[in-house]
Amino acid sequence: MAKKRDYYEILGIDKSASEKEIKSAYRKLAMRYHPDKNSSPDAEEKFKEISEAYEILSDQNKRSKYDKFGHSAFDPNSYSFGNSEDIFSSFFESFGSGFSGADFFGDIFGSFNNYEAENKRGLDLQLVLNINFEDAIFGKEVEINLDKYDICDFCNGSGAESKNDIVSCMDCNGSGKVHQRISIFSTIKPCKTCNGLGKTIHKKCHKCNGKKSIKNNVKQRISIIPGVQDGDTIKINGLGKPSLNWHMPGDLYIVFSITPSKLFKKNNNDLFITMPLSLKSILLEEKILIPTPYGKTEFKLNHDLKLNEPIKIKNAGYPYKNSNHKGDLYINLDIYIPKLSKEENKQINELFKDKQDAKREEWLKKF
Repeated sequence: MAKKRDYYEILGIDKSASEKEIKSAYRKLAMRYHPDKNSSPDAEEKFKEISEAYEILSDQNKRSKYDKFGHSAFDPNSYSFGNSEDIFSSFFESFGSGFSGADFFGDIFGSFNNYEAENKRGLDLQLVLNINFEDAIFGKEVEINLDKYDICDFCNGSGAESKNDIVSCMDCNGSGKVHQRISIFSTIKPCKTCNGLGKTIHKKCHKCNGKKSIKNNVKQRISIIPGVQDGDTIKINGLGKPSLNWHMPGDLYIVFSITPSKLFKKNNNDLFITMPLSLKSILLEEKILIPTPYGKTEFKLNHDLKLNEPIKIKNAGYPYKNSNHKGDLYINLDIYIPKLSKEENKQINELFKDKQDAKREEWLKKF
């Protein structure tokens, strides 16, 4: 089996990373390697690796275990709790700080209880929902088809064809636990044969094939709120994977992926657009129409317009979530000179022959 990579290395973060940094790193990598967006042969494998790392490091309890014992902390088939150096250093450190036998053996035998607790709930799933720029601005309700796992109505979640097909596990004598000895310590681990249940199935349910659940297709309405950001996530309870013992299914996390606008560039909640503008419109101080995501708005040009600075339209940018406020719209000007006939050029020359470029002359004096 290939050696598993360090979870911190997978997410590209330090061991001292905050919860916010972990979440940010995961979102960026998940968006990059999600199979719906990345067609590389190894994208799916990388996505699974990233999701696994995030699942551990985003949970304070699991992260603490991982920092202490590494990958073996979550391997039900492993009989090590990190390397032997860690075990014995922790043991002798306990003597130096008021040794408590209950605390010490609680750490060892606690792994079995944690295993049972963690298997009461199914795994969470993630779905990337692609939406266009306009829907992200104005909001929308969409209906999508999702998989939902329900308890098998034939076996009522037992996984067996009948009650008589549920038998006591031979390997653990129905206890769900096996005893192992590590050096001077005796440890208890979940039975691999029955996954700690103490029961095995002689004949599987014909309807669910022993899986205890049936996958059904359901329609789910998703509300896209105005101002949703790329990478934002919503949770739908109970639409994740079923649990091993069918105590509680996991949840479904829907991640929004927004298709960028072809017209507007976005920076936080401000929008930017480049607009061609004739020099003639400025000279004549015309009223022009400026396009915004909310329709065209009128703007009066004047001779004081600073051509090297964008025109700013307040409250015409990207909306803030759950607010009436919006960012601003900035229009960068692409100034051009309209084509003139010979006669028109003559008239222009005549008009400007006595006009001096005073600003440029003043500027040249600095050199």
